[in-house]
Amino acid sequence: MRAEMPAELIFMLAILLTIGSLYLYGLIIKRLLQLIKARYLWIFPVVGGLLLLILVTVHLYRVLFYFPMLSTAGPADLFDLVIGSLQLARVESFLLLGAGIFSLIGGLWYYLVSSR
Repeated sequence: MRAEMPAELIFMLAILLTIGSLYLYGLIIKRLLQLIKARYLWIFPVVGGLLLLILVTVHLYRVLFYFPMLSTAGPADLFDLVIGSLQLARVESFLLLGAGIFSLIGGLWYYLVSSR
C-alpha cells in the first residue's frame, strides 16, 4: 500500500485549518459569553480542536509508519500490519466523531443560553 502524499498533505492542511477555525470559534464564544454572564461554553470547541490535533498526529503516524511497511511486507507480516493500520483508522474515526460532538454541543449550548 502506498500513500498518495499530495492527498495526505491536503487532508492535513484541511484538518489544521479546521483546528484553527475551532479555536477562533471558541475565542469568539468566550468573548460573547462575557456579555450574557455565562462561562465555560467556549471550552467545547477548543476541546474539539484538541481532538483534531490528536487525530492529525495519529494519522501522520499511520501514514509514515504503516503505509511504507505495508508496501514492502511479506505474507507473514501483512495480516498484523493491516490489523494495526485498521485499529489506528478506528481511533481516527472516534477522534473525528468526538471533535464533531464537542463542537456541536458547544454550539447548541451557546444557542440555548443566548436565546433566553
